Amino acid sequence: MNLKPQNNSYLNIIGKILALLFLYLLQQLPPSILTITKPSSNNKLFIDLTFLSTAVISLFVMIYILKRTQNFATKSLSSKSYIWIIIAAVFNYSINLILLPLMKTTGNSNVNAQTELVKHFPVLFVIYATIIAPITEEIFFRGYLINWFFPDNLYFGAAISAIIFGLMHISSDPIYFLSKAILGFVLGLIYVKTKNIKANIILHFINNLSALFMG
Repeated sequence: MNLKPQNNSYLNIIGKILALLFLYLLQQLPPSILTITKPSSNNKLFIDLTFLSTAVISLFVMIYILKRTQNFATKSLSSKSYIWIIIAAVFNYSINLILLPLMKTTGNSNVNAQTELVKHFPVLFVIYATIIAPITEEIFFRGYLINWFFPDNLYFGAAISAIIFGLMHISSDPIYFLSKAILGFVLGLIYVKTKNIKANIILHFINNLSALFMG
């Protein structure tokens, strides 16, 4: 698979968009399995195995494609990288504390869907929210979007990926969108600064884990 960004022909852009759509569906497959199924004592093991197997497949495919298409060499995480992560984590937590009381308590489809998953699949939801989602979402929104479409302007790419990240967390609540867009922009900056997707994944993990405790 060759999606290197230096070829900016219309055909190549269309190929990138189609690949992005496919990878988005792949990234959404594990939680979709939980959303469309109704757990019972008879099918619980089947659901667990199906969820875990699709998650492993999506992780493998997405990591492999990122390694093939990232337009800069991955740098090792340094002490400075971890300082960036800590600063960003404190900032995100502060933003969540400020915006959470302003969010709508009803009518948020994204939160409602997560609430249903917690109710029916508490263990699998925690696995997805703290392990799978931080990896796949960072690869998709930062690794793919920024590298494929904004290789010559990474900061602008970070801003665009943040807006898309906010919009994809479907909600009619502008405050909820704002919180996700800010989170996405911070994650984009961390990716551009550290040149290592692992920094994003760590920060995303911290954010999701704190969100679970904040409710």
